[in-house]
Amino acid sequence: MRKRTLFIGMLLIIAGLALVAVPLTKEWQQANGVAQLEKALAAVQTGETIEKTDDSPSSWTKEQLEAVMELEIPAIDLKQYILDETTDENLALTLTQIKQEQVPGEGNFAVAGHRGYRGDRHFRQLPNVQKGDEIRLHTDDGKTYIYVVKSTEIIEPTDVDVLNDGEQPEITLITCTLSGQQRVAVKGDLIDVIEA
Repeated sequence: MRKRTLFIGMLLIIAGLALVAVPLTKEWQQANGVAQLEKALAAVQTGETIEKTDDSPSSWTKEQLEAVMELEIPAIDLKQYILDETTDENLALTLTQIKQEQVPGEGNFAVAGHRGYRGDRHFRQLPNVQKGDEIRLHTDDGKTYIYVVKSTEIIEPTDVDVLNDGEQPEITLITCTLSGQQRVAVKGDLIDVIEA
């Protein structure tokens, strides 16, 4: 009986360690990927050649790196890169554009991101965004597109009409609810474009 209890206890400890290790491993992989992305972005800005390393999660072309934007939401202390294509690999790393070849300031600029396991990774705090909060989209040409949040709502995964273009330029940010069954959609209207 004691051996069985000891065996079950050891099994539970191992299971608990595995449950803790999985999110920590994913966080480490994401942090490593972002570091590689930042290194590649710095290389493009200084005109250096981009080299693929064994520990980089992906290889980016110069064109892909030049298309990288940065999303900032001061109210939730969010500052994340946006990659121009939505793939599983890109979503594991950072935010992505939902519609191909979107142009900031034209139509509905749509961005997707995972919810993240804990802390402020990806769009973890997106449901906390309030009406009137500012969203800033920084582009590689030095422009900053400023949007003001007009709504935050819970929608079904099939409610794709939220991505349609409206009458004025806007931004739509999408992530999953904690259960993963629904989506959080934050919409904002473009109010200004600042050139550096």
